Amino acid sequence: MLTSTAGLAQLRPYYTDDTRELLRVLLNATSAAEANLVLDLLRDDVPEKVLVTACNLREVLRELPRSPFAMAVDTDTLVNVAGLERNIAALQKRLEDGVELAVTTAGNLVLDVIVKQDAEKYFWTPIPVVDDFVNPSVVDLVIEHESLLDEIIALVKNMGIVFNPTFYMSLEDFALENASDAFAGLGALFGPPEREQFIPEPRLPDPGMLDFRR
Repeated sequence: MLTSTAGLAQLRPYYTDDTRELLRVLLNATSAAEANLVLDLLRDDVPEKVLVTACNLREVLRELPRSPFAMAVDTDTLVNVAGLERNIAALQKRLEDGVELAVTTAGNLVLDVIVKQDAEKYFWTPIPVVDDFVNPSVVDLVIEHESLLDEIIALVKNMGIVFNPTFYMSLEDFALENASDAFAGLGALFGPPEREQFIPEPRLPDPGMLDFRR
């Protein structure tokens, strides 16, 4: 899978101050129209092979489940197969590069997946899930830490969740797959603004008409 450590290694050198914001949109925006627009903007600065990797990483982020969701195993099984440790109400695992994963559950319901770095913690799922697949802060952590994405994918599989993201061989594949959604999204982005309903101001009667002394 090109979204493994090797794929991220290709993308990381191009995740710079000049391209970071655009790559975040390509990777994480739920709008296919926005993703296609920034993809065109990135073509001059990022090699096509790297952009294909970014498109595949986008599909991985899209495919990962959003909290809350049901898993196909119980908590005890998850602890055993995923190598997690119980810490009060959370299940935790410390990764090699200092990042820590935490999962909160209620029975077989996953309430949250949390990424911890130093004193900061980031919920994987944004609230609400409208504009982004995952918390935008998590995208930077995925790029920065080599093992984080692989560990998240392994965790989801250990939960018994079917994980089968779309895979692209070229940018043309990505464009064809998302053409319909992108076209619909462009209408939402650039369509004519809704007309405001005209409500006439009430006209007050002539004061003379209210003089009942006549």
